[in-house]
Amino acid sequence: MIDRLQHITPTIAISGGFVVWLGIVRMLRWRRYNAIHREYGTKWNNGLGKITPEEAQKIIHISTLYDMPLLLNYSLAFALFKTYGIPSISKLLAATKELKSKETVSKRYADTEILISTWVGCPISGFLNPAVAETKEGPNTKPADDPRANIALARVNWLHSKYNISNDDYLYTLCLFVLEPSDWADRYGWRSLSPLERNAFYVFWVEIGKRMGIRDIPGTLEELLAFSKEYETTHMVPAETNKEIAGYTVDELLSAAPKAFGVKAFGVRVVICLMDDIVRQAMMYPKQPWLLRATVYSLLRIIGFIQHFLLPPRISPSFPIDVRLPRLRGNEESLRLRPNKYAAVPWYRPEPTTIVSYCKEKLLVKLGWHSKMPSPQLKSTGYRLEEMGPLQFEQIGHEEIMKKAAELQGCPIAGPWSLEGRKQTS
Repeated sequence: MIDRLQHITPTIAISGGFVVWLGIVRMLRWRRYNAIHREYGTKWNNGLGKITPEEAQKIIHISTLYDMPLLLNYSLAFALFKTYGIPSISKLLAATKELKSKETVSKRYADTEILISTWVGCPISGFLNPAVAETKEGPNTKPADDPRANIALARVNWLHSKYNISNDDYLYTLCLFVLEPSDWADRYGWRSLSPLERNAFYVFWVEIGKRMGIRDIPGTLEELLAFSKEYETTHMVPAETNKEIAGYTVDELLSAAPKAFGVKAFGVRVVICLMDDIVRQAMMYPKQPWLLRATVYSLLRIIGFIQHFLLPPRISPSFPIDVRLPRLRGNEESLRLRPNKYAAVPWYRPEPTTIVSYCKEKLLVKLGWHSKMPSPQLKSTGYRLEEMGPLQFEQIGHEEIMKKAAELQGCPIAGPWSLEGRKQTS
């Protein structure tokens, strides 16, 4: 036996090890996917059965938190970006002036990502055990374990109530949140979403739409797709406000890219390559050469191939926010939260407290990764969900938001999440 092993050449050993590695990756990479389909596939029964919104949320977490978190997070960001190709939406955004300066556009981008991620990642029932949510009755029942999702929804509903937004514009945006993750997975992911997962995205976002008061939501995924395509064809037309708002957003997306040697300009061209023709034309961007478009597509497909066959799956979730319940420290009375990642303008990033951390922050600014040092002006103490949005609305509407959040989840907001439990900070 030892003699045989001694005759194994390095080429054979490396090849054998590579084959074994491929087998290990294959076994591990599909483990969560297979488990969630075993759990809910029979109940859904290819559309003959039904899944609840809470179950749908659990299903979509496999792809959004573990399998393709970065890709699907960008798909939601791009879904929002596509709405800027609708003149009625871009004109409203231009009128708010929230996207016309570096500070306001960066805060809007950060807050929007945090708020959407909160209701995608945190339980929409408000309870860690959905079975508890099914048995709660009335407003005097046990407070929710984790009311973050419904506080975020209530805050967005309150902010939206300040503007005249048509139901159809709301509905089209909702459609994109359902459809874009599947489209991006098909185009660039290491795997496509299964029919169960596609339906789960539909069921989950329909529930979000209902909680946002959106009317006339199509009754099936197919009808929703048809509405989206018809609305796009009719309403997505070129307009200067489309171009203006898209420009501010792309500039924020590429804010860390240097202008030297044309790096940022090239980044803009790459972003354009990711747009469908109808979106690109509505935003008045020039069509890019076929070679650049093919290169961008091929590189993303190569990344998907490497993930699929060569890389093991994530051990822990990757998401813009921490979906786990935070713990109070010491005598802390309430929670101010922080995102898991920061843009070029580092909203909610803590200020350095040591020489080492200060030097690190200065280096990040010097390298252009961040444009500013963390500071009180950038809310370095963290965020509260009921305070998010434009600075002019930061300190108002909190009582109404908590009341609406309690109504959405059918039980009171209590503990450190409540206004009573909120620690007063200067």
